[in-house]
Amino acid sequence: MKKKKWVVLVGVIAVAIGGWFYQEVKENEVAEAQEELKSNQQLVGKDGDLTLAVERLEDASGYLKMNIKENDFTQLEAQLAAVKSENNQLIAKYKLKSNAVRHVERLEERLSLLRQRFEFQEEINQLFIDGTAINQGVFNQKLVLKKDLTQLDIEKLEKSFEQMFEYQEDSWITMMEQSLEAILGQVIIINNASRMIADSKVEDAKNLVILLNNLTATETKMALLSQMTGELQEAVFEELQLSNRL
Repeated sequence: MKKKKWVVLVGVIAVAIGGWFYQEVKENEVAEAQEELKSNQQLVGKDGDLTLAVERLEDASGYLKMNIKENDFTQLEAQLAAVKSENNQLIAKYKLKSNAVRHVERLEERLSLLRQRFEFQEEINQLFIDGTAINQGVFNQKLVLKKDLTQLDIEKLEKSFEQMFEYQEDSWITMMEQSLEAILGQVIIINNASRMIADSKVEDAKNLVILLNNLTATETKMALLSQMTGELQEAVFEELQLSNRL
């Protein structure tokens, strides 16, 4: 009988020790999970590595930095997704109360906005034959626009811009609005000048010169001049010489 009581007592002690050991391991795992969350939080918090990496995509004025690439966004998106995934797993597995995921999402939202701006900026750059028209807040008006662009093409871009960046106001927004307006003006001038050249009416020479003098890309102006022939060409060159003397 005494032996049986001893066996039972040993069993109770073993269970108690096992329960204590399991609880100790569990608490250690929870503590480690919390530390991991804290470490991840530092990555996306103020002065965190990922936060600083996102901030480095733009300058102090809010313009996208010069020469950033698609890959800059892809890498950061992958890193943020990995941190968020790990946070979600830790919170679910150990039933932790934490806003760590939301902090990652805030940075993801900022990165998403910058990507939108980058992609739209690149769309504008594609309107030109060569070179980069918009780079870190500077619009190079001297670059040559692609042929066959219409007023409707640019107006569609303006509409898309308004919808995509509605309610946003900063230096980048202002610069892009002004750039689109300038591009539209150049497209209208080119198309009107091309139509006048095709009509080849001498009486249009004066208006043609006014249009040509308002072109910002010298190559475009020279290309249009080269399309003129006969009396129209002579009349335009006379008007150009007169306007230069004035």
